[in-house]
Amino acid sequence: MDRHLVFAISREYGSGGREIGERLASELGIAYYDKLLLQRIADESGLSSDVVEDFDEKPLRPLLFSPSSFFCGTDLEHPVASRVYRAEVDILKAIADEGPCVIVGRCADYVLNGHPGLVSLFVSAPMESRVARVMRRNNLTEDEARSRIARVDKSRASYYRYFTDENWGQARNYDLCLNSDGLDAAGAAQVIRSFVEARA
Repeated sequence: MDRHLVFAISREYGSGGREIGERLASELGIAYYDKLLLQRIADESGLSSDVVEDFDEKPLRPLLFSPSSFFCGTDLEHPVASRVYRAEVDILKAIADEGPCVIVGRCADYVLNGHPGLVSLFVSAPMESRVARVMRRNNLTEDEARSRIARVDKSRASYYRYFTDENWGQARNYDLCLNSDGLDAAGAAQVIRSFVEARA
């Protein structure tokens, strides 16, 4: 697997998508971008990392501006959000051109559509599996975990819908949709690698 592959992973909260991405990048010996991407956006946009994180995968009120305003620089209501998103798009494209990598979230599957090495993935899992993972990982009660999952998923879906005009998690938007239930990160990474090898 020596091609210039760019894996764009979207994921339901608690599905293990981040861990799968980390494992895949480690096995392939390629760059991994998640929180590291936020730091790069901050560094290259001149904004503080706190400001960048405040706008990371967070929906904005759609009645106040249009997505195209981000690209033409006319977003008068949300100039900071506009700056963050434009920087994110530019950096995602630059990262994809630099070499093989794994990118988690940030509408990377949409932004990088057309890149010859793009492999877009969506990781999901049954709610009970996600609740158990979030409870364990974040030391939350079951009710707290369910509430957090609902809140984060809603935010991600709204963000994706606004900037892509597509439905987050809809199978036709991805090369591979993976149910991570019953798979650890190593097993899921193997499924992804087998998929890529099979379609070569």
